[in-house]
Amino acid sequence: MQNPLATYEAALAAMTGADDRQVLEHQHKAVLALTRAGSLDFALAEYNRYGLGEIRHHEDIMGLGGRLYKDLYLSHSGEAAKEFARLSAEKYEEAYKDTGGYYSGINAATMSILGGIPKEIVEMRAKRILEGLPAIADQPDEEIYFMEATRAEAYILLGDMVMAQLALRRALDYDPLNYTAHASTLKQFRMIARSQDEDWTWLSEFDPPRSMHFAGHIFGQEGDVKGVPVLSKAAEQTLAEDISNFIQENDVGFAYGALAAGADILVAESILEEGGELHVVLPVSKKAFIESSVKPFGGSWLRRFNKCMKRASSINIFTLQNGSPDAMLRQRSSLIAMGDAIRKAEELSVEAVQLLIWDKAKGEYGTAKDASTWGATDRPQFVLPYPGKRAARPHKDAGSDFRFETMLTNSADDGIQIFDNLGEAVMAALDARQSQNDVRQGLLFELTRNGGLKPEFIIDHNMALPGGIHVSELAANYLAVHQGEDFQLNYMGLDPEKRRIFALRERG
Repeated sequence: MQNPLATYEAALAAMTGADDRQVLEHQHKAVLALTRAGSLDFALAEYNRYGLGEIRHHEDIMGLGGRLYKDLYLSHSGEAAKEFARLSAEKYEEAYKDTGGYYSGINAATMSILGGIPKEIVEMRAKRILEGLPAIADQPDEEIYFMEATRAEAYILLGDMVMAQLALRRALDYDPLNYTAHASTLKQFRMIARSQDEDWTWLSEFDPPRSMHFAGHIFGQEGDVKGVPVLSKAAEQTLAEDISNFIQENDVGFAYGALAAGADILVAESILEEGGELHVVLPVSKKAFIESSVKPFGGSWLRRFNKCMKRASSINIFTLQNGSPDAMLRQRSSLIAMGDAIRKAEELSVEAVQLLIWDKAKGEYGTAKDASTWGATDRPQFVLPYPGKRAARPHKDAGSDFRFETMLTNSADDGIQIFDNLGEAVMAALDARQSQNDVRQGLLFELTRNGGLKPEFIIDHNMALPGGIHVSELAANYLAVHQGEDFQLNYMGLDPEKRRIFALRERG
């Protein structure tokens, strides 16, 4: 995806020497990048400084004001939220009257109902959208999707759920795999439902597939290896069928986890067979992982490992460690995989679930640790009983050389602060932003060997957008797992070292 930081900086640079019309386009891109990065306060300041609220005859720029107030509605509650919804409706209405665009028109109608504007005004705005939608002939499928989704939204505002469902079904038929667009549409519809104290269960029929974190026990194959616990071919086949049935019955389309011999590979093969996406997260280098967690359990697993890796939609490897998967390294990779699954579910407005192939033996490491970590989130957790004897763990359980550390950099004082835990660092960052809305901050939460964060690990606050808090991937995923109800983490792209960075924002 496009990096909002790069978009913002490119837009600022492009303003130099541009003509007036081009400057407006770049100002629009800059403010939009700020909103996408979670720098809402600074986005509003720049929107006003550029005078974008005075621009006419440009739906995107005029609608930007409505978008900003809509974001404020989503981050507030009570009467304050209603007032922001009314202001959003006014901005969208201005854009619709000036340009006639159905995007601004339907948003004007929806934000009206969220702002408590009289029902007759909402219905008038919805009816005119139905009457003014263009014909779908010769339109690309993606455009038809948005037109039909708009039609469905208008029918919802008019209380005609039968016609809304028909229009939404047509929309999905034209663009069936555009899950991000589907999720955005359904999120808007559920926002309307909540404002009316309604529970439209029929919307669930149109939900994108769920995301899943998976983990389980390692085992060898009968006749392929000696000296390690094995499952018979019949037991493995039965387990594979149970995994496939689970994926189908629970509509799982995105799976995140490691790729060790045994349970991991069975899950990976099943999700790929069902047409879903496999996202692999390894705790150590590929070579080291193969040597410790694949090859010792049989040559056939190595062939299957390589096939899954080739078909994976993404591969994330902790490349700083080439040894065997120390327990803390494995804990780190599990947090990454769990956080990725949770954030994917949030992106698509669906549930994140966990699937474990587990004997339910308690412990502080391995699958038992994954079970307790996910269990504390109160998200759905499913266990398929492991039918055999467990293999010895391929990682050390104690005496780890690694530990978690937290560091915050801040452009306000150009200093570095070290914190005992991630929560304290987040609160300090939020306090700093509240006192100065254009402060830039970088927050790092990472494993370090024998303690002591090295300078190369620092997330430079100069990379952050004004008013932004950039966080490391591990920090983002830890917060998604443990404090997802408090914070939203938006993917920003890659830093110069090719590390994933995220923007942190508080939920309303």
